[in-house]
Amino acid sequence: MPNRPAHAHAAAPHHIPRLQVALVEDDQLLREVLAVHLDGAGFEVIACASAEAFWRERTRTRFDLVVLDLTLPGEGGLSVLRRLRETSSIGVVVLTARALPADHALSLSEGADAFLSKPVDLHVLEATLRSVVRRMTPPAPVLALAWRLTGDGWSLCTPDGAIVELSAQERLLLEGVMEEPGRVVTREALLERFERASEEVDPQRLDMVVHRLRKKVAQLGHRLPLRTLYRSGYVFQVDATSI
Repeated sequence: MPNRPAHAHAAAPHHIPRLQVALVEDDQLLREVLAVHLDGAGFEVIACASAEAFWRERTRTRFDLVVLDLTLPGEGGLSVLRRLRETSSIGVVVLTARALPADHALSLSEGADAFLSKPVDLHVLEATLRSVVRRMTPPAPVLALAWRLTGDGWSLCTPDGAIVELSAQERLLLEGVMEEPGRVVTREALLERFERASEEVDPQRLDMVVHRLRKKVAQLGHRLPLRTLYRSGYVFQVDATSI
């Protein structure tokens, strides 16, 4: 019959999730030792002495992982593994005394995520379970990149990956304001940058460069996060998002 450990180690840290683990092992003493250790390590363990007990428990429990012995009374572990793989991608760690390379290879070919031989170090078993969980966890969605200049500086990349090709003057403008995002870059500092690059731009022409750049970005459905401060300069707003 399925059973839960009666005793546990010190409570697991709060940041460790209580993953549901089915422990399918017919050796009662080993079953109890493993269940107590895994429970103390932060897993929610339901121990089953046979495949039949496991299938029965699985109808009412959503397991995250299965620790599976190959040698079980009645239905064997490989049969359980095959049936699981027909309908599920649940993480399976085979734990068995059958340590021949052929047993290892067959378990993996049938869909086991990991193979451990008895006797097993309890901390290795715990680490293996967590490793399987990490591999099964879908990666976090990729966040949109911030506004940035490409490596050669001749293109502006929007948060959703669109590319704005830049003229020499637009490139100089953006290099100036994006070097210190969130801070005011004076018109004088920008004009000096243009002068050093041998680009003749007067204050009025600078406004035209900004206007032209805003228009190019707007054509891609975005608002350039460049704030104009009257008679002072410009601020590239680091917290701005696309529209």
